[in-house]
Amino acid sequence: MVESLRNLYVKQIEKGNRMLASIKHYTSVTLEYLKLSILTVFEYPANMIGWLISNPLQFIVGFATIQFVVKEFGDVAGWNYGQLAFLYGLAIISHALSMIFFVQGWFMGYFVIEGDFDRYMLRPMSVLYQFCFTQFNLIGITDLIPGICVFLYGCVQVGFVFNLRNILALLAILVGATFIRGGVYIIIGSSSFWTKSIVDFGGYTQEFFDKTTMYPLSMYPESVQFLLTFIIPIGWVSFYPAAELMGISKDVFMPGAAPLISLGAGVVVFAVAAVVFYTGLKRYESAGS
Repeated sequence: MVESLRNLYVKQIEKGNRMLASIKHYTSVTLEYLKLSILTVFEYPANMIGWLISNPLQFIVGFATIQFVVKEFGDVAGWNYGQLAFLYGLAIISHALSMIFFVQGWFMGYFVIEGDFDRYMLRPMSVLYQFCFTQFNLIGITDLIPGICVFLYGCVQVGFVFNLRNILALLAILVGATFIRGGVYIIIGSSSFWTKSIVDFGGYTQEFFDKTTMYPLSMYPESVQFLLTFIIPIGWVSFYPAAELMGISKDVFMPGAAPLISLGAGVVVFAVAAVVFYTGLKRYESAGS
């Protein structure tokens, strides 16, 4: 009995060591690819400068439009300008993070048709990991900058306090929101494994997210609110978390739990995306498919 327990203990220790070694390996590979992505940006600085000018401009125009609408027509679904700025900024930040880590989901069709998955499948690492984390889109930083600026402005307007509890809540919300967005990109992109077609859903997907995360979900009919809360958890990207952080109790689905629900929803959506991705990968026919 003692010998059996000792053997079980040794096996668990060995399993834990292998897991730590795997995490260490994946982390080192991720950092190396991040370094390469940074070097690529510095290799073509003019490209980055162009994005730094154009990307923030579109969000500034969008934010100015919200200001005009509130000034001319009053609050939007009961949300004033400061609250909308808070919501808008939070949505842009998660959008920017999804652009940095998961934008390649928009273009999965090209990976399928051009046979790019061949080299991923030959390496002793997760194919989904390689697809997501060996190509960082640092252009997404140009979205992150205006998002942070608008969000901080909204924080001042609504009196948001950056204490430890709120900071942890924000981190949970942003991680969850980023995984929700990234999961949706991968699910839609994985359709290419079946269609064998290069179809860019990026523009349509982003338009959908813009209309449902940057404005109060309560402005839509109840049927749409139900759909975007329970079926496609877009409401947990920014609306419910922002409402809770600002204390707008009438718009909160489950008071006190929005950050954790956002994080949980992100994990679930990304897990579903992984299942869809690997199911589609079984239909992958290599270069020329």
